[in-house]
Amino acid sequence: MRDRLGRIDTATLSDAMGRHGAMSHRMRPLDLDSKLVGTAVTAHCPEGDNLMVHKALQLGEPGDVLVVDTGGTYDATVLGRNMSLFAHRVGFVGAVIDGSVRDRSGIMAIPFPVFCVGIVPRSAVKHSVGSVNVPVTCGGVVVSPGDVIVGDEDGVVVVPRGVAEQVAQAAEARLRMEEQQKQDVQDEDLPLEILYGRTWVDERMRPAMAEPFQIPGNLDDGNRAATDDENEAVTGNGGLAS
Repeated sequence: MRDRLGRIDTATLSDAMGRHGAMSHRMRPLDLDSKLVGTAVTAHCPEGDNLMVHKALQLGEPGDVLVVDTGGTYDATVLGRNMSLFAHRVGFVGAVIDGSVRDRSGIMAIPFPVFCVGIVPRSAVKHSVGSVNVPVTCGGVVVSPGDVIVGDEDGVVVVPRGVAEQVAQAAEARLRMEEQQKQDVQDEDLPLEILYGRTWVDERMRPAMAEPFQIPGNLDDGNRAATDDENEAVTGNGGLAS
């Protein structure tokens, strides 16, 4: 299933899930050429601490993706080159960090796909106990252990493991439809006519265009009359206010 979902881009996967599952735009790859697909091993870290990341790396298996919730801490890194090198050696296929990393060039040289919010030089401490392999929030999306994580140049998508088969089927169907759209555009048609017909834009505009056009701030006749009456009451006999 991981390989099957990994052949599909993140945009199509998100569309196949009703535009759900996509992490925040802030979650970016260190290397735009990076791609990853694997199952989530999660860690929730106390502020400025990465002890739980070390524990998660001990528990992972080949094909896993490290997913880290730092609780909104971005000024201390929870992953660097040597931790990434260890993760790569034991079979992790990448990491998704809702927080910061360091040693960018060293991580890219491994190569080890990492998606994160920021890059800073300051290291984390290793004192506090958090949680490992529990549901976490990463990039605004809830990630449970075993969910399928897919990352590419557009960002990161989470496919819940319980619906992975249905999402794969829907995404594959959408890919076929989009290939037909591509052919239609090359044949000088418009992108969505295959779905909605040639007049769909005008049809969707029609209900709004049927309403009286109002420039914001303008008054309709009833309100204008009421306002004129109020002005007369204030100024007396319709005179101009000084």
